[in-house]
Amino acid sequence: MILMPLSLGQGLSYAENGQFAWTAFVHAAVFGVLFQIYLLYTNDHADAAIDKTSTQYWLSSGSRVLPEGRLRRHQLLVGARLVLLLLIGFVVYLGVSQERPLMAVGLVAAVVLSWAYDRDPLHLSYRGRGEILQGLGCGVLLPLIGYYLQAGSLAGFYWLAAILLFFVFFASNIVTALPDYESDKKGNKRTLPVRYGQRFARWVVVVTSGFVFLGYLFLLDSPSFSVRCAVSLPAIVVLMFVAFSGLIGNADVSNFARCKAFVNLASASQVWFLGTWLTVLATGTE
Repeated sequence: MILMPLSLGQGLSYAENGQFAWTAFVHAAVFGVLFQIYLLYTNDHADAAIDKTSTQYWLSSGSRVLPEGRLRRHQLLVGARLVLLLLIGFVVYLGVSQERPLMAVGLVAAVVLSWAYDRDPLHLSYRGRGEILQGLGCGVLLPLIGYYLQAGSLAGFYWLAAILLFFVFFASNIVTALPDYESDKKGNKRTLPVRYGQRFARWVVVVTSGFVFLGYLFLLDSPSFSVRCAVSLPAIVVLMFVAFSGLIGNADVSNFARCKAFVNLASASQVWFLGTWLTVLATGTE
Protein backbone atom coordinates (compact mmCIF):
# COMPACT_ATOMS: atom_id res chain seq x y z
CA MET A 1 0.00 0.00 0.00
CA ILE A 2 2.96 2.35 0.49
CA LEU A 3 6.06 0.95 -1.21
CA MET A 4 4.24 -0.17 -4.36
CA PRO A 5 2.86 3.29 -5.30
CA LEU A 6 6.18 4.90 -4.35
CA SER A 7 7.94 2.44 -6.65
CA LEU A 8 5.43 3.01 -9.44
CA GLY A 9 6.12 6.72 -9.27
CA GLN A 10 9.83 6.03 -9.65
CA GLY A 11 9.11 3.71 -12.55
CA LEU A 12 7.10 6.43 -14.26
CA SER A 13 10.05 8.78 -13.79
CA TYR A 14 12.44 6.24 -15.32
CA ALA A 15 10.10 5.69 -18.28
CA GLU A 16 9.85 9.45 -18.85
CA ASN A 17 13.42 10.57 -18.18
CA GLY A 18 15.52 7.45 -18.79
CA GLN A 19 17.46 7.92 -15.56
CA PHE A 20 17.38 5.98 -12.30
CA ALA A 21 19.28 6.80 -9.09
CA TRP A 22 19.67 4.10 -6.47
CA THR A 23 20.18 6.78 -3.83
CA ALA A 24 16.71 8.14 -4.58
CA PHE A 25 15.33 4.59 -4.45
CA VAL A 26 16.77 4.13 -0.95
CA HIS A 27 15.39 7.50 0.12
CA ALA A 28 11.92 6.50 -1.12
CA ALA A 29 12.18 3.19 0.74
CA VAL A 30 13.15 4.89 4.00
CA PHE A 31 10.32 7.38 3.63
CA GLY A 32 7.89 4.56 2.84
CA VAL A 33 8.89 2.40 5.82
CA LEU A 34 8.70 5.29 8.27
CA PHE A 35 5.37 6.45 6.91
CA GLN A 36 4.00 2.88 7.00
CA ILE A 37 4.88 2.64 10.71
CA TYR A 38 3.31 6.04 11.36
CA LEU A 39 0.11 4.92 9.61
CA LEU A 40 0.01 1.64 11.50
CA TYR A 41 0.33 3.34 14.87
CA THR A 42 -2.20 6.09 14.19
CA ASN A 43 -4.75 3.78 12.56
CA ASP A 44 -4.54 1.25 15.38
CA HIS A 45 -4.97 4.05 17.89
CA ALA A 46 -8.00 5.49 16.10
CA ASP A 47 -9.69 2.13 15.37
CA ALA A 48 -9.16 0.58 18.80
CA ALA A 49 -12.88 0.24 19.58
CA ILE A 50 -13.81 -1.38 16.26
CA ASP A 51 -10.76 -3.67 16.24
CA LYS A 52 -11.88 -5.12 19.57
CA THR A 53 -15.16 -6.29 18.04
CA SER A 54 -13.63 -7.75 14.87
CA THR A 55 -13.35 -11.53 14.61
CA GLN A 56 -12.34 -11.74 10.92
CA TYR A 57 -8.99 -9.99 10.96
CA TRP A 58 -6.91 -12.09 8.61
CA LEU A 59 -6.60 -9.17 6.19
CA SER A 60 -7.13 -5.97 8.16
CA SER A 61 -8.23 -4.83 11.65
CA GLY A 62 -4.77 -3.53 12.45
CA SER A 63 -1.83 -5.17 14.15
CA ARG A 64 -4.02 -6.49 17.03
CA VAL A 65 -1.59 -5.21 19.69
CA LEU A 66 -4.39 -3.26 21.43
CA PRO A 67 -7.14 -5.94 21.43
CA GLU A 68 -4.56 -8.48 22.63
CA GLY A 69 -3.34 -6.15 25.39
CA ARG A 70 0.27 -6.06 24.25
CA LEU A 71 0.36 -2.25 24.11
CA ARG A 72 -1.78 0.61 25.41
CA ARG A 73 -3.37 3.32 23.27
CA HIS A 74 -1.17 6.11 24.62
CA GLN A 75 1.94 4.07 23.78
CA LEU A 76 0.89 3.88 20.15
CA LEU A 77 0.27 7.61 20.06
CA VAL A 78 3.70 8.31 21.55
CA GLY A 79 5.23 5.95 19.01
CA ALA A 80 3.43 7.70 16.15
CA ARG A 81 4.73 11.08 17.29
CA LEU A 82 8.29 9.80 17.55
CA VAL A 83 8.13 8.33 14.04
CA LEU A 84 6.67 11.59 12.76
CA LEU A 85 9.66 13.43 14.22
CA LEU A 86 11.95 11.02 12.37
CA LEU A 87 10.00 11.68 9.17
CA ILE A 88 10.31 15.44 9.62
CA GLY A 89 14.04 15.14 10.17
CA PHE A 90 14.41 12.90 7.13
CA VAL A 91 12.44 15.31 4.94
CA VAL A 92 14.61 18.22 6.13
CA TYR A 93 17.65 16.16 5.12
CA LEU A 94 16.14 15.49 1.69
CA GLY A 95 15.35 19.17 1.21
CA VAL A 96 18.78 20.44 2.23
CA SER A 97 21.26 17.83 1.05
CA GLN A 98 19.33 16.24 -1.83
CA GLU A 99 17.66 19.40 -3.18
CA ARG A 100 14.14 18.02 -2.74
CA PRO A 101 12.39 20.89 -0.92
CA LEU A 102 8.93 19.86 -2.11
CA MET A 103 9.18 16.75 0.06
CA ALA A 104 8.04 18.98 2.92
CA VAL A 105 4.80 19.59 1.03
CA GLY A 106 4.52 15.88 0.31
CA LEU A 107 4.91 14.95 3.97
CA VAL A 108 2.35 17.53 5.08
CA ALA A 109 -0.12 16.26 2.49
CA ALA A 110 0.47 12.64 3.52
CA VAL A 111 -0.01 13.41 7.22
CA VAL A 112 -3.14 15.49 6.55
CA LEU A 113 -4.69 12.71 4.45
CA SER A 114 -3.88 10.06 7.05
CA TRP A 115 -5.20 12.26 9.85
CA ALA A 116 -8.39 13.08 7.96
CA TYR A 117 -8.92 9.37 7.27
CA ASP A 118 -9.75 8.22 10.78
CA ARG A 119 -9.12 10.98 13.32
CA ASP A 120 -11.18 13.85 14.66
CA PRO A 121 -12.53 16.23 13.65
CA LEU A 122 -12.92 14.95 10.07
CA HIS A 123 -12.95 11.18 10.67
CA LEU A 124 -13.73 10.71 6.99
CA SER A 125 -13.37 6.93 6.80
CA TYR A 126 -16.23 6.75 9.31
CA ARG A 127 -18.28 9.13 7.18
CA GLY A 128 -18.06 7.23 3.92
CA ARG A 129 -15.06 8.93 2.32
CA GLY A 130 -12.31 6.45 3.13
CA GLU A 131 -12.25 5.04 -0.40
CA ILE A 132 -11.62 8.48 -1.87
CA LEU A 133 -8.87 9.31 0.61
CA GLN A 134 -7.07 6.03 -0.03
CA GLY A 135 -7.33 6.62 -3.76
CA LEU A 136 -5.83 10.09 -3.37
CA GLY A 137 -3.11 9.05 -0.93
CA CYS A 138 -1.94 5.78 -2.45
CA GLY A 139 -2.94 6.36 -6.06
CA VAL A 140 -1.91 9.99 -6.55
CA LEU A 141 0.21 11.44 -3.73
CA LEU A 142 2.64 8.55 -3.20
CA PRO A 143 3.37 8.08 -6.94
CA LEU A 144 3.99 11.84 -7.11
CA ILE A 145 6.45 11.58 -4.22
CA GLY A 146 8.23 8.62 -5.83
CA TYR A 147 8.42 10.45 -9.15
CA TYR A 148 9.73 13.62 -7.51
CA LEU A 149 12.42 11.80 -5.52
CA GLN A 150 13.78 10.31 -8.74
CA ALA A 151 13.30 13.21 -11.16
CA GLY A 152 13.79 16.22 -8.88
CA SER A 153 10.69 17.88 -10.32
CA LEU A 154 7.14 17.01 -11.29
CA ALA A 155 7.52 18.08 -14.90
CA GLY A 156 6.53 15.26 -17.19
CA PHE A 157 4.51 13.36 -14.59
CA TYR A 158 1.97 11.13 -16.35
CA TRP A 159 -1.37 12.19 -14.89
CA LEU A 160 -3.39 9.52 -16.70
CA ALA A 161 -1.40 6.95 -14.72
CA ALA A 162 -2.39 8.72 -11.51
CA ILE A 163 -6.06 8.56 -12.51
CA LEU A 164 -5.81 4.81 -13.11
CA LEU A 165 -3.96 4.31 -9.82
CA PHE A 166 -6.55 6.37 -7.95
CA PHE A 167 -9.26 3.92 -8.96
CA VAL A 168 -7.08 0.87 -8.22
CA PHE A 169 -6.64 1.98 -4.62
CA PHE A 170 -10.24 3.20 -4.41
CA ALA A 171 -11.31 -0.37 -5.19
CA SER A 172 -8.62 -1.80 -2.92
CA ASN A 173 -10.08 0.06 0.04
CA ILE A 174 -13.45 -1.58 -0.60
CA VAL A 175 -11.84 -5.01 -0.90
CA THR A 176 -10.19 -4.73 2.52
CA ALA A 177 -13.43 -3.41 4.04
CA LEU A 178 -15.47 -6.48 3.02
CA PRO A 179 -14.18 -8.86 5.73
CA ASP A 180 -14.72 -6.11 8.35
CA TYR A 181 -18.38 -5.59 7.43
CA GLU A 182 -19.86 -6.77 10.73
CA SER A 183 -17.47 -4.90 13.02
CA ASP A 184 -17.65 -1.75 10.87
CA LYS A 185 -21.45 -1.88 10.96
CA LYS A 186 -21.48 -2.24 14.75
CA GLY A 187 -18.98 0.60 15.09
CA ASN A 188 -20.91 2.86 12.69
CA LYS A 189 -17.98 3.04 10.30
CA ARG A 190 -19.71 3.88 7.04
CA THR A 191 -17.57 2.01 4.57
CA LEU A 192 -19.06 1.41 1.15
CA PRO A 193 -20.16 -2.16 2.05
CA VAL A 194 -21.92 -0.79 5.14
CA ARG A 195 -23.58 2.06 3.25
CA TYR A 196 -24.78 0.16 0.19
CA GLY A 197 -24.51 -3.53 1.03
CA GLN A 198 -21.87 -6.18 0.46
CA ARG A 199 -23.11 -7.36 -2.93
CA PHE A 200 -23.17 -3.85 -4.36
CA ALA A 201 -19.66 -3.28 -2.97
CA ARG A 202 -18.39 -6.39 -4.74
CA TRP A 203 -19.88 -5.14 -8.01
CA VAL A 204 -18.14 -1.78 -7.51
CA VAL A 205 -14.81 -3.57 -7.02
CA VAL A 206 -15.20 -5.68 -10.16
CA VAL A 207 -16.50 -2.88 -12.40
CA THR A 208 -14.01 -0.27 -11.18
CA SER A 209 -11.05 -2.62 -11.49
CA GLY A 210 -12.23 -3.76 -14.92
CA PHE A 211 -12.41 -0.20 -16.22
CA VAL A 212 -8.90 0.47 -14.86
CA PHE A 213 -7.43 -2.57 -16.59
CA LEU A 214 -9.22 -1.76 -19.85
CA GLY A 215 -8.14 1.86 -19.53
CA TYR A 216 -4.52 0.79 -19.27
CA LEU A 217 -4.99 -1.45 -22.30
CA PHE A 218 -6.68 1.06 -24.61
CA LEU A 219 -5.88 4.57 -23.32
CA LEU A 220 -2.12 4.31 -23.00
CA ASP A 221 0.05 4.54 -26.09
CA SER A 222 3.19 3.10 -24.50
CA PRO A 223 4.45 0.42 -24.12
CA SER A 224 3.37 -1.68 -27.10
CA PHE A 225 -0.14 -3.12 -27.26
CA SER A 226 1.17 -6.66 -26.76
CA VAL A 227 2.96 -5.65 -23.56
CA ARG A 228 -0.14 -3.84 -22.29
CA CYS A 229 -2.10 -7.03 -22.96
CA ALA A 230 0.35 -8.98 -20.81
CA VAL A 231 -0.20 -6.50 -17.99
CA SER A 232 -3.97 -6.18 -18.11
CA LEU A 233 -5.51 -9.28 -19.70
CA PRO A 234 -4.65 -11.76 -16.91
CA ALA A 235 -6.18 -9.36 -14.40
CA ILE A 236 -9.29 -9.02 -16.59
CA VAL A 237 -9.58 -12.82 -16.86
CA VAL A 238 -9.53 -13.12 -13.05
CA LEU A 239 -12.29 -10.51 -12.77
CA MET A 240 -14.36 -12.31 -15.38
CA PHE A 241 -14.00 -15.53 -13.41
CA VAL A 242 -15.17 -13.71 -10.28
CA ALA A 243 -18.13 -12.22 -12.13
CA PHE A 244 -19.31 -15.50 -13.68
CA SER A 245 -18.48 -17.89 -10.84
CA GLY A 246 -21.24 -16.64 -8.55
CA LEU A 247 -18.87 -15.03 -6.04
CA ILE A 248 -20.42 -11.62 -6.51
CA GLY A 249 -23.84 -12.91 -5.51
CA ASN A 250 -23.05 -15.06 -2.47
CA ALA A 251 -19.74 -13.98 -0.94
CA ASP A 252 -21.10 -12.10 2.09
CA VAL A 253 -18.99 -12.22 5.23
CA SER A 254 -21.54 -14.64 6.75
CA ASN A 255 -20.20 -17.15 4.20
CA PHE A 256 -16.63 -16.37 5.06
CA ALA A 257 -14.98 -18.96 2.81
CA ARG A 258 -16.56 -17.37 -0.26
CA CYS A 259 -15.93 -13.85 1.06
CA LYS A 260 -12.27 -14.75 1.47
CA ALA A 261 -12.19 -16.24 -2.05
CA PHE A 262 -13.62 -13.04 -3.53
CA VAL A 263 -11.17 -10.85 -1.61
CA ASN A 264 -8.20 -13.03 -2.57
CA LEU A 265 -9.10 -13.09 -6.27
CA ALA A 266 -9.90 -9.37 -6.46
CA SER A 267 -6.65 -8.58 -4.65
CA ALA A 268 -4.72 -10.95 -6.92
CA SER A 269 -5.98 -9.14 -10.02
CA GLN A 270 -4.86 -5.80 -8.59
CA VAL A 271 -1.48 -7.12 -7.45
CA TRP A 272 -0.83 -8.67 -10.88
CA PHE A 273 -1.73 -5.42 -12.59
CA LEU A 274 0.42 -3.24 -10.35
CA GLY A 275 3.32 -5.68 -10.20
CA THR A 276 3.56 -6.28 -13.94
CA TRP A 277 3.08 -2.58 -14.71
CA LEU A 278 5.96 -1.81 -12.36
CA THR A 279 8.06 -4.51 -14.01
CA VAL A 280 7.38 -3.03 -17.43
CA LEU A 281 8.34 0.45 -16.21
CA ALA A 282 11.47 -0.76 -14.43
CA THR A 283 12.77 -2.82 -17.35
CA GLY A 284 11.90 -0.30 -20.04
CA THR A 285 9.92 -2.97 -21.89
CA GLU A 286 8.43 -1.72 -25.11
